[in-house]
Amino acid sequence: MRIGINIDGGRRLDELVRKVREAHERGYVSAWLPQSPGGGPRHSGGNRRRRHELFGYDALTALAVAGTQISGMELGTCVLPTFPRHPMVMAEQALTVQASYDGQVTLGIGVSHRHVVEDQWGYTYDRTAHRMREYVEVLNEILETGAVFYEGDTVSARGSLSFDVPRRVPILVAALGPRMLEVAGSLTDGVITWMTGAKTLEEHTVPLLTAAADKAGKPQPRVVASLPVCVTDDADAARDLAARMFLIYRSLPNYKAMLDKEDAEHGGDIALVGTEDQVAGALKRLEDIGVTDLNALVIGSETEQERTHALLTNP
Repeated sequence: MRIGINIDGGRRLDELVRKVREAHERGYVSAWLPQSPGGGPRHSGGNRRRRHELFGYDALTALAVAGTQISGMELGTCVLPTFPRHPMVMAEQALTVQASYDGQVTLGIGVSHRHVVEDQWGYTYDRTAHRMREYVEVLNEILETGAVFYEGDTVSARGSLSFDVPRRVPILVAALGPRMLEVAGSLTDGVITWMTGAKTLEEHTVPLLTAAADKAGKPQPRVVASLPVCVTDDADAARDLAARMFLIYRSLPNYKAMLDKEDAEHGGDIALVGTEDQVAGALKRLEDIGVTDLNALVIGSETEQERTHALLTNP
């Protein structure tokens, strides 16, 4: 199992770039940058028109900047929402970042959430799995052939690239439910998950994804599991911290469904926490389940984070 790190960004671009550089220096094989519309606090008055969301740096652009500071490490997005970007635009941007970087760039994409898509962007959040299927079909055609002519129910695309494709850009889908997992397994390189615990990965995610890939004649898909991690002597405190940090996800239907599969109340219940031996055991379980990559969101005190980095880069 390859171990990468989730870069939690920040208010300054130089801070984000520094974190990617430090992850590279520590020995992580990959760095994953979220795109976070609605990722910060949401303010709501009684009038829907006054509601607004906080949003951050563009993940692909930020990774292009970070890529000027390092070499060879895989850089990925986790995840870019599809609704506000036409797949031709998404492909252009991803290929431009790949052309600027000598390592692998991986495109993690997802449909986001209803409150973001409808309240923030004004689109209609419907037919999400069908939309993703057509979106990926367009992306695949561009990334594999350099041209596209596509007429679907939800997207049309006609055109060709004016530059050579420097390297194939893999696609991962933020797939949680059965229909989205079928799209990911049959059409892409795999999935990147969040708020999905080991039990759900073993009994739901990996079997459905693998079955879809097998049916489509595709190789074993990647399973990039994004989870909070903390090496600590006080596991209860670490779980409480994760519960507070990730409380919002219980209110988002897509993630609530994954937590319900674990009989989990909050993110602390699925976090990888405990001593070095306990977290190492949790990592081994993920590997045995079929998780190919861990995208670790390191939490805890400064001392706990240092212990966590030490374990993750020398498992």
